[in-house]
Amino acid sequence: MAILKELDKLFRSQVKKHHVPGASLAVLRNGRIVATAAAGVVNLDTQVKTTPDSAFQIGSISKPLTGTLIMQLVDEGALSLDEPVSTYLPEFRIARYDVSQSVTIRQLLSHTSGIDGDFFVDSGRGDDAIARLVDKSTMVPSLFNPGAMMSYCNLGYAVLGRVIEVLRGKSYDQVLLQYLFNPLGMKQAFSRPEDSLRFSCAVGHVQSTRKPDTWYVSRTPYLTFGQKAAGSTPTMSASDLLSFAQMHLNKGKSRSGEQILKSASVKAMLKPQVKMQKHSPNAIGNWGLSWFLMNYNGEKLFGHDGATIGQFAFLRILPEKNMAIAMLTNGGDAKGLYKAMFDELLGSLAKVTEPELPVPADRQPNLDTYAGSYENIQSRIDLSVKNGRLMIDVVHKDSGISTIPADTSLTFIDKHTARMNSGNPILDRTTALFSGYDGQDKPEYLQTGLRQHLRTSS
Repeated sequence: MAILKELDKLFRSQVKKHHVPGASLAVLRNGRIVATAAAGVVNLDTQVKTTPDSAFQIGSISKPLTGTLIMQLVDEGALSLDEPVSTYLPEFRIARYDVSQSVTIRQLLSHTSGIDGDFFVDSGRGDDAIARLVDKSTMVPSLFNPGAMMSYCNLGYAVLGRVIEVLRGKSYDQVLLQYLFNPLGMKQAFSRPEDSLRFSCAVGHVQSTRKPDTWYVSRTPYLTFGQKAAGSTPTMSASDLLSFAQMHLNKGKSRSGEQILKSASVKAMLKPQVKMQKHSPNAIGNWGLSWFLMNYNGEKLFGHDGATIGQFAFLRILPEKNMAIAMLTNGGDAKGLYKAMFDELLGSLAKVTEPELPVPADRQPNLDTYAGSYENIQSRIDLSVKNGRLMIDVVHKDSGISTIPADTSLTFIDKHTARMNSGNPILDRTTALFSGYDGQDKPEYLQTGLRQHLRTSS
């Protein structure tokens, strides 16, 4: 098709337009890679050019990989999704003892555990990094009771990684290589940072605070190694990521015909576990077992996004079209590039694009009911009414620094959904979702970036 013939040219222009240092993209249709594209550089300091084989950190797209490793254990009868985690990790503890004893594997996979999971303490660099991080989690709080709602939980996937290690008797890195990378023929894929020496690898780039359109190489190449099962270290090419996607499209079989995962388990991973709030990011309607479950005006998709320090990854899979697209980036306005490229590709190849959020409502709700502070383990969000506007400030708890521009406000689409107004196009794609209203019609929870914040003051 014409779009595929012009893909290189289009991709180069959009990468430049969105100030992305380097990016790689691949398209899978009917069981084969039909197009790849690469643009920019993997590292602004070295100026090494990006190629289709360049490896990028995939961030939280690692979660479906971890979910697949868990489902392989289910296939073998070594694990049950509805058993408490404590069955397999008797030593597992968080701040709430009752949750430590009762939270299930299924609830960790579907982010419904209630555990406040953005827990990124340094746990070392060895094969015991996951075990050490889980051991350090004894004071991690909960936002709600297990199963009550959804909030994105990285710690939950670290715990799943530890379950995999215990049941397999091997490190997570070894299991990932033996049970996924090797049988799927993923040649530019690894999770041990030292293996980066063998490949053309992208490094993350972060934005200058003084020059918004300037990006520089991050001095921190990785998030804590203890979170590798959640996405801190797995790295691969866009084509290798599509080898994983193809297995899920092909009822659990690799391209060579090897049964990597039972077809029943592939199907189970796509069964909705929790309904998402209307206008959740990326048109996510439900959450499966590790997967986003999306609906683009009648077309069902599944996939995941990923983000590490200055690297951003995107995967969309269309089962009815037997098609998937993967894009990996190392900085800049990655979400803007995603929107431009995926709308163009999905529109041309599948006649579908991601739904747009509605425009703000003419009549705004009573802003006073939303004012107050909302918190989780990572940040505090303060909302206040000033001159008829609902102002928002987001403070990172570790640094005490505000992470958004001053004079940023929220404008409501409906009673439960608002969009940020900061003047920064990257930030202004963020939505704030309110839920759990009390007897005074005040929301108890504020969701941003798929994470819940609990109201702590009015």
